Amino acid sequence: MTADAAVATPDGQVVAVCADECLFDAVADGKRCALWNDTSQTWTDSLPTGTGELHNRARVYTKWLRERLLPVGGVMRGYFTDASFDQVHTYAGTRDSPIWTGVYLAAESMRFAQTQSTDAREQMEKTIRVLHRWWRVSGDRGYLARYAAPTSSPPQVLSIFNASDPENHRDVAFEGDTWHWKGNISRDQYQGAFFGYAMAYDVLADEALKEMMRSDIVATVEQLMDKKTVPMELTVDGFPMSVSMELQHVIYTDDETPGGHPAMDVSTSPFDAADKGFVTFWPNPADHLRQIPLLSWLPDVYLRSQAVQLGGMFAVALHVTKDIPAYASRRAAIQTHYDEFFPRWLGMAEGWENNNDCGSSYHGLNIAFIPAFSWARLESDSQRRQDVEHKVLRDRMWAAVHDHKNVFFAYLYASQASADVDQITSSHTDQLRQFPEPPNISLAVNNQGAYPVDPDCDGQSAVAMDVSHRIPTSFLWERNPWKLVGNLEPNKLYPGVDYLIAYWMARHYGYVEDDAPNTCLRWREETR
Repeated sequence: MTADAAVATPDGQVVAVCADECLFDAVADGKRCALWNDTSQTWTDSLPTGTGELHNRARVYTKWLRERLLPVGGVMRGYFTDASFDQVHTYAGTRDSPIWTGVYLAAESMRFAQTQSTDAREQMEKTIRVLHRWWRVSGDRGYLARYAAPTSSPPQVLSIFNASDPENHRDVAFEGDTWHWKGNISRDQYQGAFFGYAMAYDVLADEALKEMMRSDIVATVEQLMDKKTVPMELTVDGFPMSVSMELQHVIYTDDETPGGHPAMDVSTSPFDAADKGFVTFWPNPADHLRQIPLLSWLPDVYLRSQAVQLGGMFAVALHVTKDIPAYASRRAAIQTHYDEFFPRWLGMAEGWENNNDCGSSYHGLNIAFIPAFSWARLESDSQRRQDVEHKVLRDRMWAAVHDHKNVFFAYLYASQASADVDQITSSHTDQLRQFPEPPNISLAVNNQGAYPVDPDCDGQSAVAMDVSHRIPTSFLWERNPWKLVGNLEPNKLYPGVDYLIAYWMARHYGYVEDDAPNTCLRWREETR
């Protein structure tokens, strides 16, 4: 029998806990992973996941994810050859792997904090190493790859890297092997990775792992801080020009710069800007683009979520460098930059609005809520923290979604709120209990007639639907809660990270108690 993990109680006593050490029903070295009841001293071969079995439901979701939808360490969804889901045919969601892999790391971090599971600890280490690899494979400071895999990977993984797609970089020498990696990164992917790193950093004692995360975070914010004049290929309303611009709050990649220079295609009416060879974090792009005489007239263009993202990312960087002597001077520079820009970022964030038209871009709320949580959680100045919590997270963001029945957003807000949020957490935990049992299959959904129809939004409910009625997806909390009908996609499976992060946040912040106390997954001598 493996020894129980040890934890310290609030009064300083060290006690043993029954902690998961393996993945349910896994087999290795003549042993099978089964559920051990430490109270009755008995084994259980089944793992019920019905009503009132939220912990076991998380255990089984973890099994489905790890065995089928985590190729080379990256979270994805998948199409399978048949309804047994034994053999993957094609992976999907490959461009969004960093955000969900980071969210998964956050979930495992909270699991480890609450249970001291050695299995959670091992998964944290593996996932940190995966993200660390994605941050380094391009060779460009702060540039995060969307995904990477060695050329020795299975065919289903190699098919992700279609040679005709310019965002796929193939046959790259890296870590003594040959790799493919996927680029053309977007701002949203950084939010999941920073979220996962920040949560893992706080629960790990291993300094080598903490330094991996710290180095990636600091490299990214130092790149954002860097201000320099660069030659660019700019196209404005179809008119091409070569210009030099002083740029800041950008991350470059040499592998995707056409003609050796970053490029941007700008449309002025309506405003839009598409970049190539770099990714911008610009809460007001006009501040930069007005350098160009042709665009000197450009009015302010507010992209307020990017101010929240910058605030959250810099708060993480300051947090992970605190009291680290080797980073003292670098941290001081980060602090100076943050102090300079904080009023501007806060001012922009205070005007944040939900500009979704019938929920068409609901995912944009998710990539604002995640960094807002980190910003509020990690801000060390009490007045600044109160401003972020009250003026951004509470008054703007939560106020916009309070009736969406969005469990993740509710927990992100409630965990940082200074007000009484018991009613919020209670009602949303009721919604969490409605999350479907694993696996999360792409089933057909038709709620027509069950909810009032929104006369202004075709095919949508006028009120947020209960979680049990929602259309399955990769991450439920980034999809609008009003769409009434969803079609069956045969043999398609979703990873379940949306359940894992919500459940372990509920455990971490005390919104639910363990409904499977004194049980743990352990290796058992094979008897069948």
